[in-house]
Amino acid sequence: MTFLYRYICLSWLLAALVLSIDVFAQKQPSVDSNAVAVQFVDRLLSEGDYTAAVLGIPRQDASQVAIVEKMKLAIKDNEQWFLNVMKELEPGQPMPYHKNLGISEAEYAAFMQFSQSIKIDKIGAIALKIIRRHSSIHFEPKDFGDYLKYLTIDLKDHRIMVDSIDLPYKGQITMDAQRTTLVAGPWKGYSWRLEEFRKDGQLIVDPNKVVPAEISKLDVKAIELIIGKLDHSDQCFLYLKSNIINKGHVLAKQDIALLLTKE
Repeated sequence: MTFLYRYICLSWLLAALVLSIDVFAQKQPSVDSNAVAVQFVDRLLSEGDYTAAVLGIPRQDASQVAIVEKMKLAIKDNEQWFLNVMKELEPGQPMPYHKNLGISEAEYAAFMQFSQSIKIDKIGAIALKIIRRHSSIHFEPKDFGDYLKYLTIDLKDHRIMVDSIDLPYKGQITMDAQRTTLVAGPWKGYSWRLEEFRKDGQLIVDPNKVVPAEISKLDVKAIELIIGKLDHSDQCFLYLKSNIINKGHVLAKQDIALLLTKE
């Protein structure tokens, strides 16, 4: 994940410290890895009706909310420092304590404790239909997650598309009992992700060199799909995140996590 994408995600704040599940993506050397991943999805998602558990983060208590709010304000006031620190961090490496975070060391220790112990769990349920049409998988959710209608999995050409935008294959993910962020348990799967940044129509080759003052001038396409299978059941974990921005104006901002069970 690029530094710039991490920064954009952190405009929602600190969720990346809790739910950065793509940290453990393992790139595969074989040129056929994408085909293997799509075949995995083909076997996992048969056509039919599903019950989809909507996953989310449990509500924080008042003291936790207060800590996060103080951190938000402090990071806004010390944005350049924050960006410099984030740029130097390795993926998955926690940010060390600093007074610029606007909280005490004890509060930061408490924040790290509750953020690292948070797991995503069921907060609701929807009906979902999976349709096979022209050798492709399509999704028809009810009452929630309309953005899933833009997701297409082309089984013939091994393409993953969101609103006709192709997502490059990124790697295999193994979330064992220690690493998993799901209350439902460990899982294995694959990820696809597009990170594209443009200024005045020109592709930015190295987004890490973008200065903060230019961020509002960028066109951003940051879309990620993760599909996995729980180790102890046939349930499918599906995570779709999209952040599409045109010169500071948000065109699409989605963060959908579901656990699918076929009826």
